[in-house]
Amino acid sequence: MSRERKRTGKALRCTAALCCALLLLPGGEALAQPLGPVRGATAVPLAGDVSEIRFSLPGGVYSLRHLTVQVSAPAGYRIACTTDGSTPTAADDCGTGDVLVHLKKEETGYLISHRDQLFCPLDRALPREDGELPRGTVLRVALLDERGRVAAEDARIYFIGEDFARRYPGCLVLSVWTRPENLLSAERGLLNPGHIYEDWAKSSEGRKAIRNKEWWLYESNATQRGREWERPCRLSIYNGEKEPAVELDAGIRINGRAARRLSQKSFALYFREEYGERLLEWPLFEGTECYRSFILQAGGENAEGWKIRDCLVQSLADGRAVTVAHSRPAVLFLNGEYWGPYMLREKVSGQFLQERYGIPSNQAVIMKNGGLEAGNEADLDLYRTLETFAEMDLGKEENYRAFCECVDIRSFAEVSAFRIYVGDEDWSWGINDILWRARIGTPEQQKWHWMFHDMDCVCAIYDSKVTTGAAKDHFKLAMEKYPLFASALRSEEFRELFFSCLKETAWELCAPERVEQTMEEWETTWATLLPDYYRRYNCSTRAWEREKRKTLAFFQLRESLLLPAVAQDLRELEQPPRPGENSILPE
Repeated sequence: MSRERKRTGKALRCTAALCCALLLLPGGEALAQPLGPVRGATAVPLAGDVSEIRFSLPGGVYSLRHLTVQVSAPAGYRIACTTDGSTPTAADDCGTGDVLVHLKKEETGYLISHRDQLFCPLDRALPREDGELPRGTVLRVALLDERGRVAAEDARIYFIGEDFARRYPGCLVLSVWTRPENLLSAERGLLNPGHIYEDWAKSSEGRKAIRNKEWWLYESNATQRGREWERPCRLSIYNGEKEPAVELDAGIRINGRAARRLSQKSFALYFREEYGERLLEWPLFEGTECYRSFILQAGGENAEGWKIRDCLVQSLADGRAVTVAHSRPAVLFLNGEYWGPYMLREKVSGQFLQERYGIPSNQAVIMKNGGLEAGNEADLDLYRTLETFAEMDLGKEENYRAFCECVDIRSFAEVSAFRIYVGDEDWSWGINDILWRARIGTPEQQKWHWMFHDMDCVCAIYDSKVTTGAAKDHFKLAMEKYPLFASALRSEEFRELFFSCLKETAWELCAPERVEQTMEEWETTWATLLPDYYRRYNCSTRAWEREKRKTLAFFQLRESLLLPAVAQDLRELEQPPRPGENSILPE
């Protein structure tokens, strides 16, 4: 599977919004039978040989306002189908093995019509119905045997009356289909509050959080993690064409931290042999062909405001010694429903390091937020060795040289300088922190390297006045929250390297004119994506524009306020404290 669209014996599923009427053709005679709105979208087959179900038209994008699809069953079977997202049963029996399904675009889809089952604390920007938004029509078909039992099931998604290339120019469109119960059921639904919320709301912690409206503390199905909360799905990627560039089965999970409680949730897609293909072999980004997983980021804690803050700020440091995940805008349709614009991002994994740095995936060691993301338990000893340097006096030459043998010192200096300069409020040892290395490889590959991760709490995001945030001394904050950084500052050589990186960040990477130019370039694409988003989530441009202006103002003020303060902090480190004074270095 590569750039060509994949066709396997499994069901192909696509998206489309509609209300249908069925014309049954027994013996060539037409009989009209109205159905409810078509349910479904790229689904995973239940059982049986779904290749025996024949569709006269493939799922895809159609400019026509109406579409007729003939569905045929093998001898001895009858067709049952639905157009409202539900699973076909014997109650949907068409009475024949040949059916013409007339589809047209309608306003409401299954998820939106059941939005009361979605989890979103305090009803924050719940998705709303809007007939002007694009939508996919899901045609779900089942084979019934002579006793009316379902033998196999398949589905197609049809985007009727749509033109993605015109509506979202230069942007990927992703259609994800999974059984509705995987999203909405209390037991398994990723988007449903579930019994987890019910039990939590009865606890003392839950009652307190609800009383204080602390939405970021709410627990639900959406806040659960791990393979247990991964659901099978079907992924179709459109790249401006009428048919998907690639289709394959995958697993989907909710992704993120506090933003799991927001209405437009972030997702992670995983590719495994149990679903069919171990890798997605299609170039999501230039120069990279294979992916074990990727992320659809709604914007983190900025999902309802300036959604691109995290990715845009990280992009300012791309090409340096710190690893930056590539990203690009994409639009998601979930079970045929328009779900909004996202940043499609690389997800760090062994495959990611193999594609980017040539490190065999089975030799990759990745620590994310203090936990082992890739590698084996024995690799934790490598991480523990790194942690011991936080307790050493790296002002001693021999200790600092050993430290430089353990880490890529330029990567460490750059990540510290950049995160301090952009005013990262949510970075500390083991929090929003990713490090990687090779278990076996070249001497340079066997050093710890840093990767940017989750930088949406930057640029005075929590300060009512941008001058307050721009004047904050995040250098001292980093010394308190990142012991390894404080220890490294005992070395005069590291202090010089760090301050050099900080000035480079101020004068080059985050120079106000460069930031403004980057914003303008990104705005060109996002300007076409936001109108539909605002319609779906009942938002306006006010938050977007406010946060954009605030971010630019932050960088316009930052150099003159931070660099002198850090220079003074470093001078104090160079001189031992006089009697009665305290060092800014922690004990």
